[in-house]
Amino acid sequence: MYSKDTQIVETVSGQWLRFPNHFKKSTCLVELSNQISLNIDIKSGNVHIHKKDHNQVYQHIGDVFISASSNNQIHCHVSQTPSSEKMETVFSGLLQTGNAQNAETLEKEESA
Repeated sequence: MYSKDTQIVETVSGQWLRFPNHFKKSTCLVELSNQISLNIDIKSGNVHIHKKDHNQVYQHIGDVFISASSNNQIHCHVSQTPSSEKMETVFSGLLQTGNAQNAETLEKEESA
């Protein structure tokens, strides 16, 4: 039985997922697996990442912020949320589109 402090929300593929009541659906909600969902806000470039907990409720675990500059650079900033009160930066990178060397550097920093 689910708590009254949750709600069910439909994804773009027609799946229904359970979230806390404070969850607000953005432009597009996508389920990547049966454990991870992405709540994509097209206007801001934010992707809110949620993971299913032991109660089958999708909890916010982090964000990916994506933006592009006028000189064809993509900026990507990832934040992890260990609790709903504290945001901790775990990765920040800059990727020049069409430049494989920067992509390799970005992959090395991410795996470190």
